[in-house]
Amino acid sequence: MTISKAKTFRNIIYTSLTKGATVACQLVASFVVARNLTPSDYGLVGFAFIIINFLSRFSDLGIGNAVICRSRIDKSNLRTAFTLKIVLSTAAFVVAFLIAPFAHHFLEHPATTDVIRFLALNFLVTTIGFLPQAVLTREMNYKALVAPGVIGAAVRSLLIVVLILHGWRYWAIIVADVGSNLVSAIVMQAMKWVPIRLHFDWPDAEEYLRFGIPLFGTGVMVFVIFNLDNFLVGAKMGSAKLGYYALAFTWGSFICSLLGDTVNNVLIPTLSAIQDDVAAMRRWYLKTVDLVAFVAVVGNTALLANSHYFLAFLGKGSNKWAPAELSLEILCIYGILRALTEPLGPCLMARGRSKLMWHANLLAGAIEVALLLLAIRTGRIELVAAAVLLAYASQAVIYMPYLRNDLSIGLGDITGQLWPVLPAIAAGFLATSLLPDSFGGTLFTLALRGLFTASVVAATHSLLTRFRFFQEASGMISQNFVRVAG
Repeated sequence: MTISKAKTFRNIIYTSLTKGATVACQLVASFVVARNLTPSDYGLVGFAFIIINFLSRFSDLGIGNAVICRSRIDKSNLRTAFTLKIVLSTAAFVVAFLIAPFAHHFLEHPATTDVIRFLALNFLVTTIGFLPQAVLTREMNYKALVAPGVIGAAVRSLLIVVLILHGWRYWAIIVADVGSNLVSAIVMQAMKWVPIRLHFDWPDAEEYLRFGIPLFGTGVMVFVIFNLDNFLVGAKMGSAKLGYYALAFTWGSFICSLLGDTVNNVLIPTLSAIQDDVAAMRRWYLKTVDLVAFVAVVGNTALLANSHYFLAFLGKGSNKWAPAELSLEILCIYGILRALTEPLGPCLMARGRSKLMWHANLLAGAIEVALLLLAIRTGRIELVAAAVLLAYASQAVIYMPYLRNDLSIGLGDITGQLWPVLPAIAAGFLATSLLPDSFGGTLFTLALRGLFTASVVAATHSLLTRFRFFQEASGMISQNFVRVAG
């Protein structure tokens, strides 16, 4: 089966529109949060989300992806999936409610229990939009997914800003998260009405679980890799240092998370349709790596080179967030590496190699645990960031042999795509260091610094690749204009 690059590009555009609007809302809300919350309150929110996001893995067990990737599906199959989702989500809600009182043993904050219990409502709320989202994604109808994403993000940001300005502190984020998920789920049903009915067929359930449980295991391991550092920092160093580290991790991984949600979500159904065409899979993977390399290196280098001024802005000109600076710089490099690695996920899922993801994440998890135990003893969050970077990089030991054996992609192919990254980072960092220190004290001058760095990085990368990224993008855009005109 062939896949139209133009159609895939349109889906990426639709997803990018959703994420672009979401990012704009998130940026406004994040600035308000960082400028008005204390590091301790910021750490409380981060810790509560660790608990809830961990339990959310058990509220799905990969069923959503199983619905998307199933070759054929009917109403009975969908209702069985929904019934499983209801059972799992209800169980996750009950578990969260019961374990919440014990969370204060790990983070000493008086509101820990209440915050976790309120956030647990998300498990029940998200079941409303579960089937519409799975069906729309399966149909590759990303245009219909724009409204739920944009409206949900707008509601969340509006609630955060209004409630914080009215003195709700951390509760503003908690209430806004549950409220926006409810609104997004309702809009999702409006875009694709799927009747909510309970039905259970064991063969269907068994098929879903057989597909989803390996992904669940991988997801849990990935979650541990991405959150064990935050958990240990909060449990061993306190909520204030967790606040510093959580802010650094949030911004250092911001671009790679955006890319994962935008590009990779589109590639899962796309690559599933060509899973038996190795040559096509190889081309799609290399093109995707080229895309994310350009975007990640431009965005993260702009933040890396201007981290001091960025944190000063978040602290309203004070040194409130200064202890997070070195960690943020290290995690900017981690963000680039993670962005380059994540396109492997859709390839592995499409090829039915989810166990390989498990092995890679198990290796990274083991290394991370060992390094974190050493870093935590020092009480320095920058060493925690370095441990995360090294552990994540170790996955190359597992992934490189797979690329060579399964997709015929060798080290030379990867190097050919990625070698311009280092010169582009160096050029952006060095050029920005020549700017005067006085240039960056306001939001306007900070934005100009970031734009200057991004421009230097983009120009350097483009010259070294002979504008390969822009040529590919312009070709896809031309195909879409021809299609519309026809």
